[in-house]
Amino acid sequence: MNASNANAADVLQKNSRSFSIAARFLPKRVRHKVTQLYAWCRAVDDAVDHAESQIAAREELDRLEQDLRYLTDLRCQSGDQGFGDVGLQHPASNWIAPLILAGDIAVCDAVDLIAGMRMDLDIDGGHWSIDREQELLHYCYHAAGTVGLMMTQIMGVRDPAARSHAVALGVAMQLTNIARDVREDADRGRCYLPGIASVNDASDSSIRQAVHKTLMLAERRYQTAEAGLKFLPIDCRRAIRVALAAYREIGRELMRRDCDVMAGRTVVPKLRLLSVVSQAAFSGAFPMSEVSNPSVDSTSVSQTTSSISQCKSAVWLGLSLTAFMATALFVMVYMNPKSDVYSTLPLLYATGSLVFAVAANRVSVRYEN
Repeated sequence: MNASNANAADVLQKNSRSFSIAARFLPKRVRHKVTQLYAWCRAVDDAVDHAESQIAAREELDRLEQDLRYLTDLRCQSGDQGFGDVGLQHPASNWIAPLILAGDIAVCDAVDLIAGMRMDLDIDGGHWSIDREQELLHYCYHAAGTVGLMMTQIMGVRDPAARSHAVALGVAMQLTNIARDVREDADRGRCYLPGIASVNDASDSSIRQAVHKTLMLAERRYQTAEAGLKFLPIDCRRAIRVALAAYREIGRELMRRDCDVMAGRTVVPKLRLLSVVSQAAFSGAFPMSEVSNPSVDSTSVSQTTSSISQCKSAVWLGLSLTAFMATALFVMVYMNPKSDVYSTLPLLYATGSLVFAVAANRVSVRYEN
């Protein structure tokens, strides 16, 4: 991966359907920064998963960590004055460099993330295993809780009380990943389920039970994360609510399948995901208590105006999503008609719904901008 010419948004869209959808709801002031952070985190993860050997993986992680130290020193010396790519040893560091130089994230959290990837290598090498729940949560903090912390920092959250909620969301998502990817991890010789040394040697019932327990751990942390949405800027809450709902639905889909993770990777059906995203986007779209501030100053007026625009954008986006869903349903009816009298009528309805969906989406984008 060449970060110097690869677009961070393309990395996001290619690697995560859930995060890609959620990122569309972010305000422009943070969207690019979030995609840059995601692209760098993906590169750190790929350094382990796609390396030719453990030695190559450790060397790549070393280069990434050395770049973090270099950028920290550079910020102390010159601040956010630009840097080119002189001195950077890994191309992916170009994504995180602007965030570090601008003071948007705490470098210690990025270092902790790399430490989490080193844990993967220790698991691969048989030097460390996850035997207890506490060890699993410790790993998840490093692998994803750190990402939650950096995300809130990018959004401008400075309240220390928000930290536990940010970590909870990252950990919940990582637990969901672990539950979903049991089979893929087994193919790499890894197992993150406490008490199960090897999936290949474990019984189906014990695997399902461990996955169920992991999803319950995730659910409790999703609830903690929901309670912390109030710490986020108003214009960022919708995106995080959507990301939370989309990822949480993966766990619920696993539950519907009785935690049968060995049958293959679980994917949420597109129509259901669209419904979940739509509901999450509408939920809290009209936070009147948040925008009706009696103190009238330039800041509150600006925030109120922004909130009203966000509400209008949410309404039109919801209408657009609903119309897209209607389009899909009409197409399904056309392809599987219950009566000959339907003829091409469902197709006409589908066309009309699609036109409205596109128009409503453009109106939503206009209000967002």
